Order: sequence, then C-alpha cells, then structure tokens
Amino acid sequence: MKQTLWATAFLFFALPSSAQFMPPARDLGDVQRLTAEYQRLTTSALGEPARWAEALSLITSVHVSLRQGPELPAIDSALEKIRAYEAKRERDDPPLPRDIVRYVKLVKTWLEDAKMGPPPNLYALREQIHHEVMHPMQRLLLSMVEQMQSIANSFQAMSSAMQSRIGVVVGAAASASPEKP
Repeated sequence: MKQTLWATAFLFFALPSSAQFMPPARDLGDVQRLTAEYQRLTTSALGEPARWAEALSLITSVHVSLRQGPELPAIDSALEKIRAYEAKRERDDPPLPRDIVRYVKLVKTWLEDAKMGPPPNLYALREQIHHEVMHPMQRLLLSMVEQMQSIANSFQAMSSAMQSRIGVVVGAAASASPEKP
C-alpha cells in the first residue's frame, strides 16, 4: 500500500517536472491522450483506499461480533467473517496489499488462539484488536484522505483554469458572428 501511495505521489510531483523534458502538448488532442494515459496509470492507486476501507469495515465487523453472545460462538462468527472475506479476495488482481493481509491474518490468529486456549477474555481481545489493528488502519485511511484531498484540490484548480479558458473561447467565438442588423 505504501509503495502504491508513494508511486502515486511520485507521479503527481514527477509528471510536472518531467514535462520539462518531454515535448509539450501541441493541441487539445495531445491533452486528451495525456489525460487518458494519466487516468490509466493512476486507476489502481486511486482504488487502494477503498480496499483499505473495506478491510477496516471487516475488522470493525469482527470487533462487533465479539460483543455478541457467548465467547465461542462469537469467535466462530468472527472467524467466519474473516474466512468469507479471504475467499472473496483470494483471486483479486492486483492482490490485496501486504499490510491488509498482515492485519487480517493477525486478527485471525488471535481469534484462533483464543478459541483453542482457556476460556477467552473477549474484552481483552476486543481491546487488542481495537488498539493494535483498528487504530493503525484508521490513521492510515485518514492519511490517504488528506492525500486524496490534496490531489482533488490540484485537479479542481486545473479544472477551474480550463473553465475560465472555455469562457474566453466561447466569448471569442460568439463575438465573431454578430447579429444581423
């Protein structure tokens, strides 16, 4: 995940600097092709926060499951949710980021260990999941939100500049054909 974010950040900052070494866009057709290429290159990186959000939702669901009912059925329910998530995501292309897989396997291991040992302390297990998995995932997602907002602001500035140019061009085109007297 961090590699993907770094790659996106690199593209975001490197593309303007690499533009000085590339021939400039000659016309709007070049701009359209460059825009399509940029979208193609960034699609998977921009989808990454949604994958993290889905994984955090899974961990939250597991956490809530541990509040319901007796210990062993609650653990079984939580493990079933993790197994269903893993089965759903096993054939993903690209595969899940290593950090997501690590967090999910960590929670799964804790649950399996709690099920095999003496009567589990679900409160302690919930706290461990909350502080050691959910909080780091929340911080990472909020960091992604900041990055996405920064990127969105940059695109908004480009869009505003383009809209103002459209107004100038439309005005010039309209004034070239005055009304007949």
